[in-house]
Amino acid sequence: MTLSEVRSVGVIFDINEDNIIDTIKRFTEYLDNRSIKFQALAVNYTKSLFPEGFVDFRIKIINRASFNSIGAPIDDAVTEFANQNHDLYIDLSSQYNFTYDYISRLSNASFKVGRCGYDNNPFDLVLASDPEAGSKHFIDSVIHYLSSIRSA
Repeated sequence: MTLSEVRSVGVIFDINEDNIIDTIKRFTEYLDNRSIKFQALAVNYTKSLFPEGFVDFRIKIINRASFNSIGAPIDDAVTEFANQNHDLYIDLSSQYNFTYDYISRLSNASFKVGRCGYDNNPFDLVLASDPEAGSKHFIDSVIHYLSSIRSA
């Protein structure tokens, strides 16, 4: 899928990752400038609570209480997010995580991009990057590669 074809983007990320808030703000500005709809799930495994709209009103924050004992989501917000027909879905997790994998598999997105490659992953494209490089580098790579693709 080329970036010029994308009309909606769904993103999942760990709200506690270093510099993630700046990365998401920058990415939403990029999308807003191109009139691309944005929606995200921010996963918070810590006891710290973040108020709704903390980052952006289009981001739903799901906390520890939103998962069962094995990490499967039990919050309706996850199902609603996954049922959206996003053109592009981006998983920002830098390493395998059952919850992220579960949500990625639930997603009805047309094209899925992941940061972490593993056996039988649900992604159409994996842009493996050094976890030390951070989410900003990964998002820059997604924009670069999807902008470089030319449809036949």
